[in-house]
Amino acid sequence: MQGTLVRELVRFEAHAGAHRPALRCGISVGVPMLVLLVLGRLDLLGAATFGAFAAIYGRNLTVPARTQVQALTGLGLVASVAFGLLAAHLPASPWLALLVLVGVAVAGTIGGEVVGWKPGGPLFFVFAAGAFAGAHPLGLAAALQVVAVAAGSAAFAVVVGSAGALLPGHVRRRAPLLAVPLREAARREIVLEVLLACAVTAPLAVLLGVDHVYWALVAAVVPLSVTGSRARVNRGVMRIGGTLGGLAVAAALLALHLPGWAIVVAAVALQTAAELLVMRNYAVALLFITPLALVVGTTMHPVPTGTLLTDRLVATVAGVLVALAVLGLRARRRRRRTAPAPSAAASCVLAP
Repeated sequence: MQGTLVRELVRFEAHAGAHRPALRCGISVGVPMLVLLVLGRLDLLGAATFGAFAAIYGRNLTVPARTQVQALTGLGLVASVAFGLLAAHLPASPWLALLVLVGVAVAGTIGGEVVGWKPGGPLFFVFAAGAFAGAHPLGLAAALQVVAVAAGSAAFAVVVGSAGALLPGHVRRRAPLLAVPLREAARREIVLEVLLACAVTAPLAVLLGVDHVYWALVAAVVPLSVTGSRARVNRGVMRIGGTLGGLAVAAALLALHLPGWAIVVAAVALQTAAELLVMRNYAVALLFITPLALVVGTTMHPVPTGTLLTDRLVATVAGVLVALAVLGLRARRRRRRTAPAPSAAASCVLAP
């Protein structure tokens, strides 16, 4: 197992045209951010980023299949932002808000199974909802601005993702809109795993004093986004190791106290680099994913750097460990269920 993990940490998969989805993501994030920079609304950079996450999906599909998947995930991301904004107003904070985030995680998991989107799982939806659920409640006008920016950014990402159809030689491949029926998707084992992991992680993160509890939920669903026991363990360990390296990069960037235009440039560069590497080596991609989340996040909710970095590390470790524990318990239960019953003769021999 250790040898396999080491090989995963140092192995780079084939490039496989990763520059194309990386370019689409860079444009999808960069243009809305530049518009907000010109308008002097850096406080809305987070909303634009969450909407632009639609560009991450359907990277290996061609139009019109990519358009369908990105449109659906874009709607899901905007809905997640809206649910997060509403959750911030719920009483009994943070418990009811966390219940909403667990619901988003389950809904995102079922949606991923129904549509078959890649990358799988509810990670970005929990991220989008959690960023606003854990923040100070916004008034109606401010909340509508956030939703509008997220929706506009998501729509722009879909347009960018569909532009490849205009290129000569583009091959159009249609794909079924729904991969599996909703009822079948809701009964899949992954849904229960996500529910258990999030239900345990949320109160644990609160008890640990984590300010950004949704980071722990994001970390909890990361190992569940891949299939296979070994791949899941590897993904969890890579999440922790890659986050440690990413925190060092984030600390360096945050120490520079970047002006608005530099934050936009850094965000575009980090998003593009992350998309270039995420399918080739997940741990290395986290060197860019982690600082992207922290640098953009500070434009929404400024926090002392030391507190921010510690919070990210504790949340990540807690979420990953809970997910791996849930997977271990589920695997043990499956082995017990499938173990052959002792024969009658053996029972007689072993009886006292």
